[in-house]
Amino acid sequence: MKKVISFAATPQNLLKISAIDKAFKKYRKEVKHLICHAGNEEDEKASLSSFEDIDFPRTSHYISIGFGSHAAQTAKTMLDFEKVLLEESPDLVILSGHQDATLACGITASKMQIPIAHIDAGLRSFEKYNPEEINRILTDVLCEYHFVSEHSAMKNLRDEGEDSDNIFFTGNPLVDVLEMYWSDMEESTVRDTLKLGDENYILATFQHKENLERKQNLAEITDMIKRLSKSCKVIWLLPDYAHKKLLKKGLDKELSPGILLSGRIPYIDFLALMYNAEVVITDSEGIQEETTYLGAQCITVRKYTERIVTLDVGTNQLVGFDFEKAEKLAEDVLKGILKPGRIPEMWDGKAAKRIVEVLIDEMD
Repeated sequence: MKKVISFAATPQNLLKISAIDKAFKKYRKEVKHLICHAGNEEDEKASLSSFEDIDFPRTSHYISIGFGSHAAQTAKTMLDFEKVLLEESPDLVILSGHQDATLACGITASKMQIPIAHIDAGLRSFEKYNPEEINRILTDVLCEYHFVSEHSAMKNLRDEGEDSDNIFFTGNPLVDVLEMYWSDMEESTVRDTLKLGDENYILATFQHKENLERKQNLAEITDMIKRLSKSCKVIWLLPDYAHKKLLKKGLDKELSPGILLSGRIPYIDFLALMYNAEVVITDSEGIQEETTYLGAQCITVRKYTERIVTLDVGTNQLVGFDFEKAEKLAEDVLKGILKPGRIPEMWDGKAAKRIVEVLIDEMD
């Protein structure tokens, strides 16, 4: 029997691995599939606290990487993942994501001569010195199997010299998860929980430090949300640490009744909020994918995106840090001026099945 270990450095990547795990169940007599999850928190339960409504598969190993520098997190993950590999002796490692821990596991497995597969391979922002871009490029260099979710990723890998025989266009396993929980999303009672009634709303959610810890960016986000709330209710969601920090500074007292400020909410409720929002304003990579599949209008406040298909095909619009442009686009959506979008090719809920079928053939 073959043994495969899948690694996810964030809950969002663990969602994708959960789809892979489900697809492996068909081959349970041939392959033992194990999951290793990493997080900043000391224990896994705390790391997944915002995803308690998701039925994640049981993980075999958890690595606490802490909150240190890039070098510290990479080094700690390498040491801890080496112990996992020595204990389990897998035939293959599957990586999802582009975090420091993802690269760390790739380096460790490669030095131990264990083949590696990368989900979401080939995505590029072309920001050379961005830490996540460095992780994406180097992780792909280490991999034998590259599973891509969009055509731009295939081109990027070929341009970098990767053999076409090692590139597989399989779709996006996050979509598999969205389809799994579609009925739960439709049955969500989050409108009642937040006392929204039938009121229309804008959903604003920011996660990156460049927006939350730069005073100028945070001030501009706050002013933009205040102005938009005069036209439409705004639900402003923040990571728990940022939410607590801003409450301590008394930000909630500065906001009008048209703004609902909150920390994280359960994932399925969050999907429901995105699905029913007039427009979503964000800086999150994953939300760009989710809104494109859900058909929700999305405005991304970042300098770049590696999710090119969400711009070319989907409902996403990239504005850099031009908050005035973000505000204007949001106002346009409220007036009925929408960005046309469609679901990208192969985003059909069968990505994990395709990925696992390729790996079964390759390991045979």
